[in-house]
Amino acid sequence: MTLSSAGTNPGTDAGLSLERWSATSGSERASRANLVLSGGGHRWRANADGNGAVDALLRAVDNALTPLLGEGVVLSTYDVHATGAGHEATASISLSVRRRGDESGPLYPGRATGENVLGASVAAYIDAVNTLLADEGTDIAAAVPTPGGTSRHETDPEHRSGVKERIMSAYNS
Repeated sequence: MTLSSAGTNPGTDAGLSLERWSATSGSERASRANLVLSGGGHRWRANADGNGAVDALLRAVDNALTPLLGEGVVLSTYDVHATGAGHEATASISLSVRRRGDESGPLYPGRATGENVLGASVAAYIDAVNTLLADEGTDIAAAVPTPGGTSRHETDPEHRSGVKERIMSAYNS
């Protein structure tokens, strides 16, 4: 799948980027999403439930980025447009977010296009969050908690699985 966001350059430390995602949704089951984000030399993994696949994906981003965003952001606008006709059309997503609790605060835009409306939606949301973080001067690498500092937003998968402790224990014996 090809995704293109307006303001971010995936693979650089200039902002957050989406490594991978998955979502499930259906008329007779709850919507659930999980994803992996990277930026500033770190990776964040999270999952969430939602009232649809897009909602679950955006909530997963919020869960992953609690160490950076604190109370988080609120989705203010969300627009989807097809960039062509038929089944080959791509989705063009434009949206905006603002800081939660700051109804008069600035809106931060995000845009992305992609073959999949879900992937494009989460990429646009991350684009908007990157715009907010840049405007606030947030250093992504410095804002991440030390591995082990929290169990909810672990950035070191070896630490979370206990592998690191077992290796260090064997080494120090």
